Amino acid sequence: MATPATAPRPLDPAAYDWDAVPAEAVMDGVTRKVISGENVMLVLYRIKDGTVFPRHNHPHEQFAYVLEGTFRMECDGASFDLGPGSVMHVPSGAWHGGRAVGGDVVEVDVFSPIREDYLPKPSGS
Repeated sequence: MATPATAPRPLDPAAYDWDAVPAEAVMDGVTRKVISGENVMLVLYRIKDGTVFPRHNHPHEQFAYVLEGTFRMECDGASFDLGPGSVMHVPSGAWHGGRAVGGDVVEVDVFSPIREDYLPKPSGS
């Protein structure tokens, strides 16, 4: 694991190890790990086979990059089977959702601007 020589300031470069990032259970069959900068956010999802992400939209622009498995993404009325190496662009405001088909899925999503709702909650709230 890469470790900065000194404690990073908010805008300093940083290196991360996904194994050291805490996982959060989002819903049955889905966990996520979040790494965030000031204007862009990476989210590592692990999605169990058959799990459905409900249709939704948000103001954030999104890229979905599938590392393992197949995710059937529906976006603005079109359907795409995304396998390892596939990247899907989801424009801001587009309605989308999908499901893991034919095995578990590992996917990295990129959001801009960052998803404030994915940031850790301050202790005591």
